[in-house]
Amino acid sequence: MCASPGGWGQGVAVKLQVTFNGIDYDNSSFVFTFFSITRAFPRSGPSDGTGGDIIIEGNGFRNDSGALCKLNNSVYEPTSVSWKQIRCPMPKAASGDLYFGNVDLSVSANGIDWHNFLGGFQYYPQPIVDDIFPKQGPSLGVGIINFYGSGFRNDYNLVDMACKIGDSVGKAVYVSD
Repeated sequence: MCASPGGWGQGVAVKLQVTFNGIDYDNSSFVFTFFSITRAFPRSGPSDGTGGDIIIEGNGFRNDSGALCKLNNSVYEPTSVSWKQIRCPMPKAASGDLYFGNVDLSVSANGIDWHNFLGGFQYYPQPIVDDIFPKQGPSLGVGIINFYGSGFRNDYNLVDMACKIGDSVGKAVYVSD
């Protein structure tokens, strides 16, 4: 057993060896990777489970490391793992499609050490859009589009309001529920 030293850069892979005399190291070719977790996004999603993956960003993630995701104390296999991302599934809220509230969110890049995200993950009921106005605007992109319906809110810490027009994403502004 050997304690891993700190101070490594983000996502560094190093050769791992052992010695009995402090000089002559074995010839194994095992690789040890130091990983770092920088953020998770989105930090909120629809309680009906229709959101996409929760993306964990960082460095040094490996497919063969046993990465795991934990949401509301339930453990899930990641949907994919790459050097800079672990993609965690966003399941339905255990309390139902209309649940509004926070649950714990954590990830383990190696199946052993857990990184807990402060504030966890925020579930919300998906808003219902009944209409938009206007239904057309200038091609210069200076028009305002209003969304009408129910369930609009911005009263929680992890809200990140946006709108999608075609493939373009813009910042949305809350007006009223």
